[in-house]
Amino acid sequence: MSEKDGEPNGEQVDAEQLDAETPGVEDAGALEAAEADVADEAETDEDKVVATPTQRRSRTSSRPAGRTPDTGSTGTRTRAAAERERAAEQRKKRDLGRFLREVVAELRKVIWPGRKELITYTTVVIIFVAVMVAIVAGLDLLFAQGVLAVFG
Repeated sequence: MSEKDGEPNGEQVDAEQLDAETPGVEDAGALEAAEADVADEAETDEDKVVATPTQRRSRTSSRPAGRTPDTGSTGTRTRAAAERERAAEQRKKRDLGRFLREVVAELRKVIWPGRKELITYTTVVIIFVAVMVAIVAGLDLLFAQGVLAVFG
């Protein structure tokens, strides 16, 4: 089996060869550094988690009697909700980054036309459009004359 089938073929692959075979990834080290940055950011975000239900109860119980909570505030989120929100944001960032890397990789695969081919293709398109315009204009004149003759 080959490496593309998911099983190694007995050969050792070095990092440079792997970088060359991976579309859209210039340097595995840069990718690992970016992943480490995302992991560090997630760790620091964990420190910002909102109050747990127990902490909320203790805060509400210390409120003086007769005071009611603000009706305009939305309250605090649960830990699970905060983690789900953070995971969704991370997924969006990863998806956008991945999308951009794949776009660049696909554009590298494109075989761009040379100057001579570009001039040829452009000329063909302009001639085709001119012929189609002439046909449509001729039919328009023909139908206009027909309508005037019938309903005239």
